[in-house]
Amino acid sequence: MDKIAIIVQRYGKEINGGAELHAKLLAEQLKEKYEIDVLTTCSIDYITWGNHYSEGIEEINGIKVIRFNTKKKIIQEDRKLSDYWYQSQKYLKRKMTVFNFWYLILKRRKYKIRDNKFIEWQEMQGPFCPGLIDYIKESKDQYKAFIFFTYLYYPTNLGIREVADKSILIPTAHDEPPLYFGGFGRLFSTPKVIMYNTLSEKNLVEAIYPDSKNRKSDVAAIGFNKPEFNYGQIQKPDCKYFVYVGRIDINKGCKVLVDYFERFAKSYEKEVKLVMIGNYFMKLEPSENVIYTGFIDEAKKWNYIQNAEALIIPSPYESLSMVTLEAMSLGKPVLANKKCEVLKDHIKLSKAGFLYITYEEFEGKIKKILNLSEQEKKEIANKGIFYVEKNYQWETIISKFIDAIEYINDNS
Repeated sequence: MDKIAIIVQRYGKEINGGAELHAKLLAEQLKEKYEIDVLTTCSIDYITWGNHYSEGIEEINGIKVIRFNTKKKIIQEDRKLSDYWYQSQKYLKRKMTVFNFWYLILKRRKYKIRDNKFIEWQEMQGPFCPGLIDYIKESKDQYKAFIFFTYLYYPTNLGIREVADKSILIPTAHDEPPLYFGGFGRLFSTPKVIMYNTLSEKNLVEAIYPDSKNRKSDVAAIGFNKPEFNYGQIQKPDCKYFVYVGRIDINKGCKVLVDYFERFAKSYEKEVKLVMIGNYFMKLEPSENVIYTGFIDEAKKWNYIQNAEALIIPSPYESLSMVTLEAMSLGKPVLANKKCEVLKDHIKLSKAGFLYITYEEFEGKIKKILNLSEQEKKEIANKGIFYVEKNYQWETIISKFIDAIEYINDNS
C-alpha cells in the first residue's frame, strides 16, 4: 500500500475544530486507500505552542502519528518584528487611488519583506519545529505524496519547499492580514496541487497570488457522515438557547458575540441563553445568560447542537466552518457573520440561515429565529440537510484526492 504523509500543526483527540479536525477526518478516510502517517508537533494550543504530547510515535484511530517537539525562538526583536509585519499590511491592503498612488508605491517598496525576514517571522510565530522539516528531507522518498494543511505556519512553508513535486496544499485561507504578507507568494507558487475548501477561498488566493493559477487545483472541502453514536447526555438549559462551538477567542468574534447576546438577553421578555462550547483563549466573566462548557466530547457537542434554536458563528475569518455544516446536517438554522465570505456563501447557497453585522441585525435575526413556526423550521431544516448532502460527501471528495495523488505521480 502506498504511503501518504499529512502535515498539520496540531493533531489529537482533544483538538476538535478547524484545520486540525479537517486533517484528522481526511486521514481517517484516506487510510482505506493508503498507509497514512501524520507528521505534527507535540503542541495542543496555538498560543504558546508548548510541548503537551510526548515526542515520538503514537496511534490514533488507526492512524500513525509522528510528533516533533517545538522550540521557542528567543529573539530580542520578536515584538518589533511582529509589529513591523502587521504595520506593513496597513499599506499593502489599502486600495490604490489616484490620490494615494505615489504614497502607496513608496510604502510598498519600504515594506517589501525579504525572504530571510519572512522565515524569521515564521520561526517566531511558531510552531518552530525543525525536527519535522529534517524528517521530511530525510524521508521524502518513502511517500507518494505530502498533504500540507494551513498556509500560515512554519511546517507548511518550510516543509513544502523540500517536496514541492510531491506536494498537495490545503491552504485553509481566509481574508486576514497575514495572507497579504509577500513571503507567502513563494508558498502559493510551489505546490504541485492546491485543494481549496470553497470557491470563494480559491478566488481570494488567486486574486492575491496570480501565480497560484498555474498550479493544478480543485475544490474538495470535507465530507460529512451523520454520527451513528447515541448523543451524550447533557444538562441543557431549561429554556430556549443558542449554541457556539469552537475556540472561545477574541479573534473568532467571541467577545462581540458575548456582548451582543448579553445586551439582547437583558432586554428580551423571555429567558434565553447562549451555550459556548470549546477551549478558552480569552477572559471570561461569570454570567447568568452565557454558559461555558469548556471542551466536551463529540457526542455531547452534537446533543447541544441538536437541541439548540440555532448555531451562531461570529467569526469574520473562516475557510470552511465545519460546525456550520454539522448544524445544517442536523437541520438547524445558522446565524453567521456577514463579513465572512465563506459563511455568507453557505447561507446564501443553502437558504438555511441568516446573516448579521450590527447589533440591530443580530437582535432582529435572533428574534426571527425564536419566532419561527414549525413549518418554517422544517423548511430550513430540509434546505440545510439537502445542501450538505449535495455538496459534502466523502465519496466525491476522496475521489478528488486520489486523482490529485495520481496526477502528482504521473507528472513527477
